[in-house]
Amino acid sequence: MKPRPRRLRRALAAALGALGLIAVATTAEARVGTGAALPSYDHVVIVVFENKQYGEIIGSANAPYINQLAQDGASLTGMKALTHPSQPNYFNLFSGATQGITGDGCYTAQSMDAPNLGQELIAAGKTFASYNEGLPGEGSTTCTSGRYAQKHNPWFAFKNVPVGTGKTFAQFPKDDFTQLPTLSFVVPDLCNDMHDCAVGSGDTWIKNNLASYAEWAKTHNSLLVLTWDEDNYLGSNQIATVFHGAHVTPGGVGGAYNHFSLLRTFEDMYGTGHAGNAATATPVTEVFDTGGTQPPDGDLKLATPGPQTCRFNQQCTLQLAATGGKAPIGYRATGLPLGLTADAAGGRITGKPWQTGTFQITATATDAANATATARFPLTVNWF
Repeated sequence: MKPRPRRLRRALAAALGALGLIAVATTAEARVGTGAALPSYDHVVIVVFENKQYGEIIGSANAPYINQLAQDGASLTGMKALTHPSQPNYFNLFSGATQGITGDGCYTAQSMDAPNLGQELIAAGKTFASYNEGLPGEGSTTCTSGRYAQKHNPWFAFKNVPVGTGKTFAQFPKDDFTQLPTLSFVVPDLCNDMHDCAVGSGDTWIKNNLASYAEWAKTHNSLLVLTWDEDNYLGSNQIATVFHGAHVTPGGVGGAYNHFSLLRTFEDMYGTGHAGNAATATPVTEVFDTGGTQPPDGDLKLATPGPQTCRFNQQCTLQLAATGGKAPIGYRATGLPLGLTADAAGGRITGKPWQTGTFQITATATDAANATATARFPLTVNWF
């Protein structure tokens, strides 16, 4: 999908408007807190899918409906997840940080009070909810139930987000979308989010359940966003992200974006504060018809994974994640215990460690312009 000449259209519209030849009207309030205007939508619905590379979705015959949404809307061509495995990415998207989460184990519900998108929206007088397929009941903080998994639902971790905002997907107001909160997350179950089932299962699910909202959003100052938590560990963590609805200019959009960028975008739409790393992230603006521009690639940065733990002679996988810079990015890591190696192209550290103790790892990312970024973190290998 090729980007369309947005800037030319906007310049022409501005010139004609100055001559009084056209009138420019919009139902969306523009917020200009970051030097770029963003629509302030009546409703935003964000759907999060699982574990697929960009190319497994965009342009794939296995995802015809999602590609229809991408063609009618805007698709980010440089979007990357920040880490592996799944759960830390959900916390990054919702709160701008992993909050110390490094794996997919169950967190303690209502135990955190860090700033997050739900808390910020409520404080700003807006409304927030999540619709979680398979959740046993509204406000349930259970870890697992059938195909439901708490690890894909970070909102239950925060005591500053009312537990009752966590709803079942059966409570999604399919017959009256005006009853939706200002912003909501929709999380399919482990099959329909593509985690345990094929891409086609998720594509069919989104069409069967949210096609009506996607169409309605275009004429009701509302927005549908599809994104993924991470890739399948076999690439550079590039993921698909699609915007569809009112005030979206169709086409592909480049630029170095990540989950912090999405969080910053939603915060700026409603003039809230900024949680964690969203404070320094670049919001997504060029997908909208309100005059934003895409960012340059930006300085190369390598996220610090924080303390990591593996077990002796057990399979261990760690993911390095660089942002910015000029592609392609190459990775290396020193200080690794015997048995672990780093993939230069993908930044994945894998293997079965044959040494125990705590090792100080130095990871380096180098881009095509020979810019480098370094991150250091401890890796502890335990016997059991």
